[in-house]
Amino acid sequence: MPKLDQDKRFLKSGVQVLIEYLLSKELFYPLDGDLPRLTIGNLMLAQRRLTAAGYDTLSNEIDPIRVKWRVAWGQKASREVHTRLELWRNFLSEFRAAPENNADRYPVEVRHRAILELLAVESDSTAELDLLPGLDSKLKGSLLPGEFVWEKQVAAGFDRAEYWFLFGTLKSK
Repeated sequence: MPKLDQDKRFLKSGVQVLIEYLLSKELFYPLDGDLPRLTIGNLMLAQRRLTAAGYDTLSNEIDPIRVKWRVAWGQKASREVHTRLELWRNFLSEFRAAPENNADRYPVEVRHRAILELLAVESDSTAELDLLPGLDSKLKGSLLPGEFVWEKQVAAGFDRAEYWFLFGTLKSK
C-alpha cells in the first residue's frame, strides 16, 4: 500500500499526464519511478486518502479534466471495474483455498475492494458491480472487525458503514 508521500507524488505526476492517459488505450498507465500505475481508481483512492489526511488533492486540476473528458473517464472507469473485480475475486479465492498463506495479504489486496467502491459512481458497469454483494457476504464470514487496515490518519476519509471491509483482519484459519 502506498504511503501518503507516495500518494502526493503519484497525484502530482498523474495530473500532468491525465489527458494523455484518458486518450490512450492503456488501462494501467506507467508513471515515473516507484509510483503506482495511473488509473481512475488509483487517482480517486489517492485523492480520498490525501483529503482525509488534510493534504491538497489537486481537485481544481482534476475536476475540469473529468468533466471535459467525461466519456473517456467513464470508459476507463468501466474497464477498471472489470479488472479490479477479477483481482479481488482472485484474492478471495486464494484466501478461501489457503487462509493461513493469504490472510496477511489483506491490507494490500483490500485496495481493490476500496477502489471498486470509489469507481461505482464513475462507471456504468452495474452488472459487474452487482457481483460485489455476493463476494462481500463471503468476506464477512472471514473478517474479524477491528482497526483500520491502513494509516490511522486516513481512516476519517472512509466511513465505517460504507467501507466496513477496511476495518478488520482476516481469520488465518
